[in-house]
Order: sequence, then structure tokens, then C-alpha cells
Amino acid sequence: MSAPAGRKASTMGARKRPGFGVIVSVLILAEIVSAFELSMMYVTLPTLIKDFQVDANTVAWVVTAYLLVSASAGVMGGRFGDMYGRRKVMVVVLVIAGLGSLVSLLGGTLGMIILGRAIQGVAGAVMGLAFGLAREHLDEERVPVGVSMIGASALIAGAGGAFIAGFMIDVYSWHGIFAFAAVLAGLAALAVFFFIPRDNVTATNEKPDYLGSLLLPIAVSAILLGLSRSSKVGFDSIQFIGLMGIGVLVALVWVWWELRVESPIVNLRMFKNRQIALVMTATILAAVGPIGGMAVPSQMVLQYPASVGFGLGFTATAAGIFSCVTALLGYFFAPLGGRLAHRYGARSVFIAGLVLMTLVIPIILLTFGNVVMFVIAMSLNGIGISLTYGALPNLLIEAVPESHTSETAGTNTMVRNVGQSTATAIGAYILASHQDPATTMVAQSGVTSAFVFLLVFGVLSVVVALMLKRNPVPWVPETVEERDARRARPAKLPVTVGD
Repeated sequence: MSAPAGRKASTMGARKRPGFGVIVSVLILAEIVSAFELSMMYVTLPTLIKDFQVDANTVAWVVTAYLLVSASAGVMGGRFGDMYGRRKVMVVVLVIAGLGSLVSLLGGTLGMIILGRAIQGVAGAVMGLAFGLAREHLDEERVPVGVSMIGASALIAGAGGAFIAGFMIDVYSWHGIFAFAAVLAGLAALAVFFFIPRDNVTATNEKPDYLGSLLLPIAVSAILLGLSRSSKVGFDSIQFIGLMGIGVLVALVWVWWELRVESPIVNLRMFKNRQIALVMTATILAAVGPIGGMAVPSQMVLQYPASVGFGLGFTATAAGIFSCVTALLGYFFAPLGGRLAHRYGARSVFIAGLVLMTLVIPIILLTFGNVVMFVIAMSLNGIGISLTYGALPNLLIEAVPESHTSETAGTNTMVRNVGQSTATAIGAYILASHQDPATTMVAQSGVTSAFVFLLVFGVLSVVVALMLKRNPVPWVPETVEERDARRARPAKLPVTVGD
């Protein structure tokens, strides 16, 4: 789908547009910041459990805090980018993310680490902004490959995050991880500022949906806090029921508000479009499953000693190198995924990625303790993630106009992060249920249960993806005139017997 000529022409006329390589490289660097800040913590979790003497449920909030803020930031940042300029908003987001890294670095307590991680979560806005900038500044025929490479760059971050985190833990401490993240965010902000063309957007009188952006994380936080506490207080406790009840109630109020506010933070009416609804559903299922839940149990398989029956006995550095190699292998398939999406449609690539990630799980379960089979499985997982992440933005681009790219991509980022938060909370509950209080080690039955949980949601995501259409009907947002006309229509009166 071509972008509106007016916006692209004005951008090109301001100054000579950088080439494909420059734009994509800078946007990949920016997205690496966001994905790195998430992936770097998975290797670190076992160390934080030992250093702060906490259980898996507690330390999981180092990941969950980031994802919760990221969920709201993805939508809010995408909306702000479409309204006020994507380049400008991305620079601000990257600077704030860097400050969050400094808070975690200098705080010294688990509470301050979690606070810093929450601040870092604003980087969740980067992906939606990056897709919007790519579609805005790249030639139309090169957009599928560009967004595929940007979307799959999470694999580079996963590779670098795992390696750097493992190396820092072995030779220094977890503090070095946050120092590196702060520097990376600063470099990315400078690259975006100097190499991405300036914004050319029309002034708007629309007011941001502050209430909607506040209600959403409250609802999600309450639900996930209830899930994470359930292993200690039980599902029948007042605390669990109360938190879940508050979360659901706030979520219902949020939906009611979003359907009535003039400029919603999430345009829920986009879900009337069949393709968008199915993409979002498949995304959250995959995020609860293999996308969001694979990292923690797979790191336990890597780093636990062979004596436990399923561990491979890798050091933190070795585990990081292993994750780095398999992730980079997957990323090599990103350009191919983009070309295949351009030629055969993003649907086929998306389904292939989900199938690969799902098939990996039974391979791991059936070959516990076998290094060769684990290497093969995780390599296939890296390829599956690359294809899935690369196909997702192309699926959305096929269904939305250019002017709403960042908003829709930000919504998808929110959906994925909510799913990943759920995966982290439920995964932590499953693992904590099988954790030895004395050694903090998780039994094989717990790791197996975690993988089975991921398998179920992986299968569900494939089933939903198969319902996607090869040639979807694009979503056409409601105009101001259409909205006013809809609101002016009188409500239909109920028909009574005898009328």
C-alpha cells in the first residue's frame, strides 16, 4: 500500500533523503536498545536470585516492570509519533531509557533496579516509531525487507544481551549491564537525531488520551501482580481475587473510555477489521507462549548442572555465547523473510515462523540433557523468531494506511508486551511452585511444566494465524465527519409487541 504522497513528498523536499542502508541501520540500532533492555535480564535472573536472596516470583518483576511500562509506552509513543513527529518522539524515548539504566546502575537494591527497569520501559515505543519511519522514508518496494530487518533485530539484541550479560556477570557484576545499556541508548539517540530526516507533520488539535494511557497499565499491573503472588497466597485467597477483580474492572472501564474518547490511545474500532483482529490475537497467544516464555526455562536448561538430569552445565558466559550464536543465525533469515513476504505475502512467513517456534518445544522436552539436540532446537527457534518478527509489521502494513502505521504497530507492541508480561508472571508461578527453598533450584518437573504451557499457546497461535487472509481488506479509519454523523444518529428504540 503506498503512502500518502503529500507527507512523503514534503519529507523528501526538505533535504536529500539518506539511502536504504543508513535509514535501516539507524532504526535497527534504535530497536536494539529496546530489545536489548529486555533480553539482557533473562541471563541475569539466576544471579539476581542468589545476590538478593529472593524467589523467582520476586525477581520476575525485573522483567515484568519493564514490560508493563513498555505496553503503555508502545501505544502512547506510536500515537505521539503520528501526531507530533516520529523522529522527535524517538529521540526523547531513547534519552529517557538511558536515564532508566542509570537508575538501575546506581540504585544498588532490587527495588531500585525494578524502578529503573520501569523507566527503561519507555523504550517499548521504539518499534512502532521505527516501522512508521521506515514506511515514511523508504521506497515502497523496499519497505517489506526494511521492516523485516528492523522487526527481527530483536534477535541481534537478544544475542548481544545474552552475551554481554553473561560476560559481565562472570568477570564483573550485573552493574556493568546497565552501564552498557545507558551508553547504547545515548548512541542510538544521537544516530536518530543526526541521520533520520526531520519530521514534517501537520499541526493537530487532537488531545492525547492521558486517561486511557493511565488506566491500561493499572489494569494489567493488577492482573499480573495477582498472578505473580498466586504461588504464595493461593488462587482462593482474598489478595489474589481482589487484585484480579480490580484489574478486570479497570480494564472494562478502559474499554468503555476508549470507545467514547475523541482521540483514543488505542483505536479499538480497528479490531473490527478481521485481519487486524486475527494478527493481534495470534500475537498475544505467541507472546504468552514461545515468544515471551522461552527464555527463562531455556536458560535454566543451559546453566543448571548436568547432575539435575536436564541441565547442560554451561557458565553464564558460555550460555550467553550460545544464545548469541543461535540468535545471529536466526537474524540471517530476516532479509529472506522480507523478500518472501513481498513475493508470497506476510501471512505465509508468519505461519512458518510460528510453526518453527512451536515445534522446538517438543524437541527440547524429548531430548533433555542432549547438547546437540538443544543446539538444533534453539537454532530453529532463532529462525522462527526472525521470521515471525519480520512478518508481523508487514502483516499490519498490508492492512493499515501509512498515517496510522506507528499507532497500529504500537498497539501490536502493547499486545505483545502484555502477552510477554503474562508469560513471565505465569512462568514464574510454575517455576516457583517447583523451587527448592534451600537451594533455589527448580526441579525438572517445573521446567517441563513451563515448556508444556508454552507448547499449548504456541499451537493456539498457529491455529489463529491459519485464519488470516492472503489478500486482506484494509482498515479505513473513521473520519471526523463520519464520527460526528454516527454520534448524531438517534438511538434505535426497542420494538414492542403490537407496534
